[in-house]
Amino acid sequence: MKPIDLIKDDLGEEVWAECSSRTSSSGEIEPAVELSPFSTSKSYQIHGRIRQFDFPTLPHGSYCLYDANGRRAIRLTRVGKEIESVLKENWKVLAECDLVVLARLILKFYDDGIKATHSVLPDVDSLLSFSNYHVVNERELEKVQHKIGITSFTCNAEEFVIRAITLCGWMHDKRNLGVEHIRILRSGNVELDARKVLSKKIFKSVPKIRY
Repeated sequence: MKPIDLIKDDLGEEVWAECSSRTSSSGEIEPAVELSPFSTSKSYQIHGRIRQFDFPTLPHGSYCLYDANGRRAIRLTRVGKEIESVLKENWKVLAECDLVVLARLILKFYDDGIKATHSVLPDVDSLLSFSNYHVVNERELEKVQHKIGITSFTCNAEEFVIRAITLCGWMHDKRNLGVEHIRILRSGNVELDARKVLSKKIFKSVPKIRY
């Protein structure tokens, strides 16, 4: 079956009819490439009413995430941590994934929600080009640049560890630069070390929200 048909069956006809119109005006729902680290399945964002799903959108609405292929569609929730079953399924190929995309997907289920989400960066160059509207605090950057490094991984027979460089904060206001160590066990369980904060104000200014 097509992944979208499996998602439709899981949501039910009535919910699907409403959500599909909110998700795509054309009726074609494409995978969310920026949240799809695995080669055998893709992530899909399905949009709904305010507070209907896990992840809020502004100025109103919400969305949920599915990991789906031609055999099954798994709705990924913050409470259920279904992402761990997907990680277990893909344990042997985690090293082949785009680490930025993988860390971005995982952190969605372990962050502080709308109050503090993550933007995952591959390296310091991506920090400098994060946005034309963010002004880097040069003094802060000079102090911590040698500590930033790159988003990378280490692994052994029982554990796959991502060292992820992230900007963390409320929505677009992500001035907290730090390092997350995401530990993925062979069982799929995820453990996060305490965040290593490099700078609490890496940007002098950030853009204002425009609706």
